Amino acid sequence: MRRSSLLPVLLLGLACTGPGPVVGAGGRIPFSAETWELSGDAAIETAADGETVLTAATGRAEYRDVELENGTIEFDLEVTEHRSFVFVTFRNQAGGEHEEIYFRPHKSRLPDAIQYTPTYKNQSQWQLYHDAYSTAAAPLPPGKPIHVKLVVQSQMGMVYVDDMETPRLLFYLARPAAPGYVSLSSFMPTGGPEGITTARFTNLSVRPDDVDETVFPVVEAFMPPAGRVSEWLLSPTFAPPEGPVRELPRELLESSDWQRVGTTLIGGFVEIERHVERPDGARRAAVLARLQITVSEATTRRLDLGFSDEVSVFLNGRLIASANDDYSFNEPRRQGLLDLSQLAVYLPLEEGENELTLAVTDRFGGWGLAGQFEDPSGLGIEPR
Repeated sequence: MRRSSLLPVLLLGLACTGPGPVVGAGGRIPFSAETWELSGDAAIETAADGETVLTAATGRAEYRDVELENGTIEFDLEVTEHRSFVFVTFRNQAGGEHEEIYFRPHKSRLPDAIQYTPTYKNQSQWQLYHDAYSTAAAPLPPGKPIHVKLVVQSQMGMVYVDDMETPRLLFYLARPAAPGYVSLSSFMPTGGPEGITTARFTNLSVRPDDVDETVFPVVEAFMPPAGRVSEWLLSPTFAPPEGPVRELPRELLESSDWQRVGTTLIGGFVEIERHVERPDGARRAAVLARLQITVSEATTRRLDLGFSDEVSVFLNGRLIASANDDYSFNEPRRQGLLDLSQLAVYLPLEEGENELTLAVTDRFGGWGLAGQFEDPSGLGIEPR
C-alpha cells in the first residue's frame, strides 16, 4: 500500500503510580502449580540453582493474578531446532480473545521468525497479519537462553530479542487497548519427535504500566490507494459443502441481518472473524460479502482480490470465478497468506446497477477479504 503522512509520535510515559497486583521485586512472577493454570504437557520444574522453569512441547500456562493493558513482559526462552511455535499472549479476555506474539524457532533469522497476530474466538489470524508491521527476522539459536522483552502501549508494541536497544519488531495492535491476563505456551505439530521439550521459560517478569520511558518511533500511516474497497456488506455465516461455493444461499440473500463493516487501518482488509459467529460444529465456515457497483455504460473492470481461504465470485447472480488458497503443508506447499495478488477477476459490468457477491470460506489460519479495483474511475461502489 502507498505510504504518506505521519501518525503522531507515540510517547510512552512513566510508570503509573496506582496500586497493582502483588508480585515479586521487579515484577518477577515465579512458576508455581498453585498460581499457574497448566494444560497439555506444560510442566513446572526446579532447576539445580533453585530457579523454577516452565517447560512445554504442546502445552499452555496461564497466569491470571496480574492484568496488563500497557507495560512490559520479559522472560528468558530456550528452544530447539525442531519445528515448533512458542507463544506469549497478553490482554487475554474471555471467549478466546487475546493478542499474541509467537516465535518460529525452525525459522531462525528468516523474515517470519517472529509474528504478531490477534486471536478472535480462539481463531488465530496469522494468514492476514504478515507484513512488515507483523513479522520480523530474529536469531533463535537452539539450546541457548534468549532474552525477550515485549513492550505494549495503547495500539503499538515492540519486541526485543537479546538486543535490548533495538526492537526486532514494531507492531500495530488490532484491538483497542484493554487489560487482560498473560499466558505462555508452545505447540509442536503432529509428526515431531516424541518425548522432547520445545520451549523452556525462565525469569519471567510482568510489569503493568512500566514502559521504561521508551519512545516509539514515528510510524507512517498507510493511505489506501484509489480503488481500494474500504467497506463491505457481510451476511450471516453458513456451513458450505466441500469444494467451491457454486450457488448463493437463497435464505441469506433474503435475510435482513447483513452488516456493514470497514477494513483495517493497516493492510486494508476485513477481519471477518471479528464480526461474525461461525456455525456450530462446522469444519468450514463461509460468509457472503456484497457490493453494488453502478456504471453509466457497460464496461469491463479488473478487481484484485485477497482472501483467506477460498472465494467464489458472483456478478449479478452468476458465478464467474473461484479460487482456493488455503494452507497446505505439502503437495502443494502453500501458506494461504492474504494478498491482493491471489486472484484477478475481470468484471463484465452492465449499464446501471450491478451486484457483486463473494462467498468467502475459511478453514484455518485467519478469515479475511481485501479488494482493489485497478481503475475505479466512473464506478459507483456502495456496500449494499
